Amino acid sequence: MEVSYGDMVIFPREPQYAANRFKILVVGRKGSGRSALVRRFKHNEFHEIMEDLPLPEITVVVRAVRGDIVKADLQIMELSNFVTNDDPSNLAKVHIAKHCLDVNGLLLVYDTTSQETFEEICNALPSLQRMIAPDVDICLVGTKADLSDAREISFVDAEKKSQALGFSLFETSAVTGINCEELILEILDKLSERRAEVREYLTEKDKVCESLPSSDFIP
Repeated sequence: MEVSYGDMVIFPREPQYAANRFKILVVGRKGSGRSALVRRFKHNEFHEIMEDLPLPEITVVVRAVRGDIVKADLQIMELSNFVTNDDPSNLAKVHIAKHCLDVNGLLLVYDTTSQETFEEICNALPSLQRMIAPDVDICLVGTKADLSDAREISFVDAEKKSQALGFSLFETSAVTGINCEELILEILDKLSERRAEVREYLTEKDKVCESLPSSDFIP
């Protein structure tokens, strides 16, 4: 039975979330290429003049995945203050923890031309994992892959780390667009598949409960 609240309709037996919408945090330090990556996801273009302009708090991107229209709410999170302060009451940590409550995906962004940014996300990972659900999909994302002459993190080293952690790894360039579309499509595909599995499980669970005699629920 459906219940109406104004223009909103809720089905009590259905999970209370938008079936084809996901929240993805883009985590990394300022200057690591987070904003350029998100702009590439959104507009499929790069304009250097726009890199100093702030993005909205949430950037919505839309893709066709598994025959459905899927929306992703991308939110950039600053990592440097979080990493440099061990106080659990640190405001940066509190801010990130608040946004981790309902997150579905996590993009850990590092600059391939900066060893420090790679070490930073690796050091922050244990704390971040304590804030998120176990089923959140995490991906390591190297940016500025077009700057090969300035590279400080080799793909081999990054791949070893990603394999040890069990994460996907993409080296991207917002300037050329390399691997940007592949990245967003892969994470949305994984999230869509996982949500479909959850819905199927809940549906089967409901069927089992409905098939049981009502006396089975009497203490």
